[in-house]
Amino acid sequence: MPDKSLLFVFDAQMPFVRHPETPGHAEESRLYNALSDTWLPLLRSCTAMESDGIPFRFALSVSPVLCEMLSDQLLQDRYVEYLDRSIEFGLSELERCAGSPEKREVIKHHLDRFQANRRDFVETYDRDILRKIDYFALRGHIELLATTATACFIPLYADIPEALNAQIETGVTTLRRYFTSAPSGFWLPAMAWFPGCETTLKSYGFRYTFIDAHGVLLADTPPITGVFGPVACEGGVSVYPADTLLSRSVFGDAEAYASSEAYLDTESDIGFELDEDQLSPLFDVRLGRRQTGFRYWNRGGENGREPAPYRLDQAFAQVKKHGSDFVERVAEKLGQASSIREGDPVTLTCALPLSVLGQQWEEGIAWLETVFRAASSDARFALSLPSLCLGDRSDMPHLVPLFSSWLPGGYAGDVLNSSNDWMYRYVRKATLRMVDLAERFPDDTGLKERSLNMAARELLLAQSMDWALMSNENERSEYAKRRFEDSVRAFTVVYESLGSNFISTEWLTTTEKRDNLFPDVNYRVFSKKK
Repeated sequence: MPDKSLLFVFDAQMPFVRHPETPGHAEESRLYNALSDTWLPLLRSCTAMESDGIPFRFALSVSPVLCEMLSDQLLQDRYVEYLDRSIEFGLSELERCAGSPEKREVIKHHLDRFQANRRDFVETYDRDILRKIDYFALRGHIELLATTATACFIPLYADIPEALNAQIETGVTTLRRYFTSAPSGFWLPAMAWFPGCETTLKSYGFRYTFIDAHGVLLADTPPITGVFGPVACEGGVSVYPADTLLSRSVFGDAEAYASSEAYLDTESDIGFELDEDQLSPLFDVRLGRRQTGFRYWNRGGENGREPAPYRLDQAFAQVKKHGSDFVERVAEKLGQASSIREGDPVTLTCALPLSVLGQQWEEGIAWLETVFRAASSDARFALSLPSLCLGDRSDMPHLVPLFSSWLPGGYAGDVLNSSNDWMYRYVRKATLRMVDLAERFPDDTGLKERSLNMAARELLLAQSMDWALMSNENERSEYAKRRFEDSVRAFTVVYESLGSNFISTEWLTTTEKRDNLFPDVNYRVFSKKK
């Protein structure tokens, strides 16, 4: 175990969006953007570092929902079609912008990326990027974390242990289908912690989890280690406090690296600027405008000035500068903490949504690679993994962290407010009904078991905080409302059919084909523990 170490922890999760009946759906394009802007560039970066012998390391939570979407043949086929359209469109953009050499350079950059993405996705990975993630995990570069089946804000279900068990068991079962290793750590969606959840985590054999720093620092007896090391909870589960200030220095504050004017303005996308006819080769504007990946301006316009054309040389000079600055910042913080702790092991945890790198910050993957390469030759600290830093620290401080999350408000205000609190009473009622169904029908088979499994699947989807968070966004609130209501309605159909002893097999089959995730779900996971 190194004396001074840095942990990177990334959360990769997305809402379940699959519309077989509507090709070109705007919400589906978010998955394609995630693949194009984050996943495929990240895997290229990891492959390059492995070839160069760079010992990169990070912890990663890939949500079961995202795994199901990435392995779905329909969505894979649509992504390839999306890439083909984007490449053709890029070629036409070169002609449209023939009079602007600066724009043409940026278009060539985007076009090269789309072509590399298609080659990697189709030829290198055979459309299966999860297998490559598993490859890096087996070689010790990535430490995979278990997580809930859907992005459930678990403090809202603290008094319904059956809901927590169902989320965890379904999540673990799903991840086992895609990855080889058995995770020893657990990612709490939104790092949402409540006192007592450590008991549930311990019962499933997890050794550690992560929470936002204020959950530890505001506890009744803050640890002497501060944010520079894990703390132990009752029962033996350890908690890593994520350094909020360090994470915000990367993304989230006005002075963060990602806010530099030299970087690409990812919000200034031609999908919101060109007219319907110009965009028709890419998508049908009537189905909703969306990001296309073609952006030509830097972030200077965000500060009230006229935006300037994006310059690759300036952006990547800034990447190098920011990568070096981050390494210096980490080394300084760890050095100061180590001196105060008189040489005891100290650890810094930087936790971020993976979408920050690429999707929200175009140069984020390049920045991360710069950090890894610089840190690999820096003797002042080491890149590490949570299980390695945990070791057998018998002297770890003990405490009970406070209820907290990494959402902007720090607690639950983002998932329970005037725009979305109406959802909670419906999903809570459905959850209690599902527990009752699992108790009343413990041994059913055939069509009834199939119906109950689908009810469990739809309830897990309804429990996702994605719909509540999307309700806070004006442009996505109607979609979130519709998707939440679809799942609650599907659950209710099954619930009421058990009273009438009739369910339409045609409706059941249609719903199963639409929401085809968690094929091995077992409604009995909602049973009370005996």
